[in-house]
Amino acid sequence: MDTKAVANALRQFLYEESLKDEFEQLSDNDSLLEKGIIDSVKMLDLIEFIQDQYGIQVDEDDMVPENFDSINAIVAYIQSRKSETNA
Repeated sequence: MDTKAVANALRQFLYEESLKDEFEQLSDNDSLLEKGIIDSVKMLDLIEFIQDQYGIQVDEDDMVPENFDSINAIVAYIQSRKSETNA
């Protein structure tokens, strides 16, 4: 799985779903929650996007900030779930 492509797809989704000014200085390690890029409603949209785009089921137990607080965290989560389904 191309991590850069996944990060770019996530970035594009979040960019389209939020205020554009928030992205000017956003790094892949920045907290999406602290920057105000995602809230509880956007989180649900993001999870739906991930499930549709990558064919994985996001379990309720996985819906924690550690998995969804930054682009890099989301990419790592997607990779771990994809490797579980391919194993």
